[in-house]
Amino acid sequence: MLPHLLLTTGVLGTLLPLASSAQVAPASSRFYVGVGANLLSNLPFLDRGIVPSSFGPSLMVGLPFTPRWALQVGFSYHGKREMIANPNSAVEATVRTKYFLVPALLRYTVTEPANPVQFDLLGGATLVHAKGRTTFSPPSNNESTLSDTRFNLTLGPAVRAAISSHLDLTVNGLVSMRVDEVYNFSDRFFLNTSLGLNYKFG
Repeated sequence: MLPHLLLTTGVLGTLLPLASSAQVAPASSRFYVGVGANLLSNLPFLDRGIVPSSFGPSLMVGLPFTPRWALQVGFSYHGKREMIANPNSAVEATVRTKYFLVPALLRYTVTEPANPVQFDLLGGATLVHAKGRTTFSPPSNNESTLSDTRFNLTLGPAVRAAISSHLDLTVNGLVSMRVDEVYNFSDRFFLNTSLGLNYKFG
């Protein structure tokens, strides 16, 4: 009887930890999505020697494949409208510009993944598409439309603070650099900072 009891206890002692680990998904398997707001400065495609800035909404989806490594892909939209008046003329120009950004970034968590506040390093590439249109009042034949698409190298830090087991407050500070042609400083570098919320599934 005693050997049978000991055998049963040993089997249960082996199976219970396995059952427990099967019921609790590891943090690295949590698919996550995010929403937030972006601020761009030194926007690309602008060769007038000024430092513009633009706010816009952003979306993001990510998938961790280890406790420290994850891949995330985002999308943000920025629109800008400028009125340009000439004091020596009655003609007024309106410049409308739209920017679409798609960053594909690797995320490496520097701190322990279980910490409530985590420090990350982000790096990858950003696809930037710009569309611009210039119109005049009164109407003129000099109205123009432009479109340009570029790839940028993107690097920067990020901080995540856990609000709950599924929700994180995030702050990113990214620098993007054009990797093909360079015209001037404002065209070569631009900053992309964001504040958002991530929701983790699982």
